[in-house]
Amino acid sequence: MHKKEKKEAENKELEETQAKLREMSENFLRLQAEFANFKKRTDEQRVNIYASATCDTLKEFINVFDDFELALKNTTNLEEFKKGTEMIFAKFITTAEEMGLEKIKTIGEQFNPHEHEALLIEQSDKEENSILEELQSGYKVKNVVIRTAKVKVSKK
Repeated sequence: MHKKEKKEAENKELEETQAKLREMSENFLRLQAEFANFKKRTDEQRVNIYASATCDTLKEFINVFDDFELALKNTTNLEEFKKGTEMIFAKFITTAEEMGLEKIKTIGEQFNPHEHEALLIEQSDKEENSILEELQSGYKVKNVVIRTAKVKVSKK
């Protein structure tokens, strides 16, 4: 090969390499823009889903709020007020349970550190690590613990 032919071949190879590089750069920039748009869309969807779920949740409790307002307007008869408040509390719990809220079982159960938090330990003739007393209720939704139950646990 002559010098001139060799140089032409090298120039052609360089031009092909530069063309491939330009094409790859354009593809990279296009993919980068597509990813940025995808991220923006998913962020917007997440915000919209959260807002929708919040609205759906609060909508379930509006009737409970109405009942509280009514009860607070009628406080002349304390016995009736207490009875009404107990009914509202029951309605509140029922609404939450319909949405999947579940109270964590405690008394007589074995201590489970994923669901229970031992605040007190007491010597007892009960089985080791059994729960003697619930100090504060715990709750979960579909096996996801929202708040652990605060309990007193037995010790031999």
